[in-house]
Amino acid sequence: MKNFWTLVRFELKKILSRKITWIAFGIVFTVMLAFGFYRTFVSHEVNGVRVTAHEEEMQAKAEEKKLAGRLVNDELLEDMFAAMATDEEASQPYRTLYNELLRDLCGSNTLALSRGSVEGAKEALGISPEEELIYAARRKQIEESLANQYLTEGEKEYWHNVLETEESVPWEYDYYQGVHFVWVAAYTAIVLIALMLAVCLSNLFAEEHQKKTDQLVLCARNGRKVLCRAKMTAGVLFTLGSTGLVLLATAVPCFITFGADGWHMSIQLIVPTSMVQMTFGEMILYTYAVAILASILYCSIILCCSELFRNSTVAVMAVIVVLVLVPMMVMVPYEYRVLSQLLDLNPINVIAIWSTMDFRLLPFFGGYLNVYQVAPVLYTVLAAAFFWIGSRAYLKFQVSGR
Repeated sequence: MKNFWTLVRFELKKILSRKITWIAFGIVFTVMLAFGFYRTFVSHEVNGVRVTAHEEEMQAKAEEKKLAGRLVNDELLEDMFAAMATDEEASQPYRTLYNELLRDLCGSNTLALSRGSVEGAKEALGISPEEELIYAARRKQIEESLANQYLTEGEKEYWHNVLETEESVPWEYDYYQGVHFVWVAAYTAIVLIALMLAVCLSNLFAEEHQKKTDQLVLCARNGRKVLCRAKMTAGVLFTLGSTGLVLLATAVPCFITFGADGWHMSIQLIVPTSMVQMTFGEMILYTYAVAILASILYCSIILCCSELFRNSTVAVMAVIVVLVLVPMMVMVPYEYRVLSQLLDLNPINVIAIWSTMDFRLLPFFGGYLNVYQVAPVLYTVLAAAFFWIGSRAYLKFQVSGR
């Protein structure tokens, strides 16, 4: 065991001694730090006074905190319409509520026909007076999405049951930009982490083949099996360390800059047509945990490609194209159910905010699992499979690849 950890330290030293490792990590770490702090430095003039984007956001926060703890219902919306009819200053606390929730659900044209009242908006949308405007408009959009995603009758019934449960609990309002930025930034972070790992780890197995030193392993005291495990362990340790630091650089600046207000709020205030039953805090913890699992999956795929291709450049390009470019650029229509759903299970798509509006389910022993239940198990199984494939290829080559 002592010899094993000596080999792990040696392999880690090899990874960390490469300049490209520090360059790649430094770029990713700096970009994510800048994502959280850049509003502190960006400024413009307002009435001849230089104001930073952060100062403007803090002013907006102070206004929106006036609504903290209020339930999102017709009473709040009536107060909003009344304030908007008064003057611009009175309407400031309701700016985000109007722009990012009500307009998203009802549409600008509907609100223009609403005559500045909840009753008018209900008439324009064909909603009965007894229903709450926000939740009735949301239900109409969800019904359209259920029809457009080619769901089975069982899936539709599943989501209708969820919808009935959700509508019995109105949302609570609070300022949420800080937790929103932390959640959204995870998408950029996982893309950059995938690129960083591809650059830093693709050489771990390929280097032996490229430098023709792989035959020396057969003469080593610890043998090829121990060395294979040591290489993979070193890759995983580097992955966990670098990914953890990048995720900290992603979340901490946003919390410092904007605070953690809204941690307890429902994510439906940002994505109202989502039926994922999580608060912002739960979604952030889930997203960052999945990002760590995804990074281990990326590590396993990169190490496997490094051994199979025996060329670090080919391994890097294969990983970047398949794991990053294809999920970001290829959109498969919903009617091609299997291919579309497989592509959307890629970590980059699962972490993205739009995955909360994916209503396609996976049948499981008479019930259903959504993408957030499937993803962690799938990534764990796939990572184990790729580690196994890579190790088998390495051990087989050491015996027969002369």
